[in-house]
Amino acid sequence: MRWSVGLLEVAFYRYSPITFGVKSINPLIGLCYAHYAFWPIWCIPITIYAFVPQLALLNCASIFPKASDPWFLLYIFLFLGAYGQKCLEFMLAGETIQRWWNNQRMWTIRGLSSLIFGLVEYLLKFIGISTFGFNVTSKVIEEEQRKRYNQGIFEFGVPSPLFLPMTTVAVINLVSFLWGIVQL
Repeated sequence: MRWSVGLLEVAFYRYSPITFGVKSINPLIGLCYAHYAFWPIWCIPITIYAFVPQLALLNCASIFPKASDPWFLLYIFLFLGAYGQKCLEFMLAGETIQRWWNNQRMWTIRGLSSLIFGLVEYLLKFIGISTFGFNVTSKVIEEEQRKRYNQGIFEFGVPSPLFLPMTTVAVINLVSFLWGIVQL
């Protein structure tokens, strides 16, 4: 969350990489910096992607083209092209399909947790409302934690509001999945 706020502060600073960076350094490098600086804004389309299709299913509304519609082929082409490109990039970098799939899931988790909270905190800070403040987190790893980590067991630790959007999406996904089966 702190990184999201920091990235947005860099993105909208007077010396933003999109304005100042493109003029003062190589334009490609300035755009690369801008790509990372504007990362937290990705929470908006990720949140829409996480809620709208499921809510449309619950309300019996179609947001995707029907298979008989000629636009369906364009939708399939764009969908498979986007995911295929990312998967191909992973494969060419020597990674596995499992690693690509985990990366896709982590993007959703980040977009619905730290990125969205970072964006909200930045906006509150920008308009002058007090923010949540700086939370110091312990970086000490005990031997027992390391053992659980090596076994693939994740410990959530303390309760956090970061889990609320993910839990909401999980519940809505489950309800819409069950509703879709009932409708079928």
